[in-house]
Amino acid sequence: MAAEQIERATEEDLPVIGEMFAECKEYLESRGILQWDEKYPNHEYFENAMQGEELFVLKKGKDTIGVMVLDEWQAPEWENANWSKTEGKPLILHSFCVDPSAQGGGYGSKMLQFAEDFAKDHGYGVLRLDTYSGNEGAVSFYEKRGYTITGRVMMNGKPEGHELYVCFEKLF
Repeated sequence: MAAEQIERATEEDLPVIGEMFAECKEYLESRGILQWDEKYPNHEYFENAMQGEELFVLKKGKDTIGVMVLDEWQAPEWENANWSKTEGKPLILHSFCVDPSAQGGGYGSKMLQFAEDFAKDHGYGVLRLDTYSGNEGAVSFYEKRGYTITGRVMMNGKPEGHELYVCFEKLF
């Protein structure tokens, strides 16, 4: 059985990441979840994250089965959430995706654990994220992992009826 590892993405990973997000987007849309579009996340976004060493991939052998971005950027809409006061800056999880064919195998939990460990190891006191409120599986996933809901915000630029996002955080 191939070993799993999480590492920073390279230029060679970008085409596979693009394909995975296209499949994930299609999978979500088939369930009525309009979370991502052509503008976000896109190739330029991933390329910038890769150049900033903020783009991570989960590989099983040579196959890329998960992607996430870890950085300090917070959406302006997040100002309306009730975030905890913390020492230092928060780490933010963006564009978190597990290939639909690999979902249910515990890979999302492994990636989230990596993000939490990364936050702790790099002196962050909290990991924050959001997810579309209609993505019940994701909302439940974060709740089961000990994340606290800090509010619900309306995200600009999302399709009508799909603007309400749930903000989460986990303190360390």
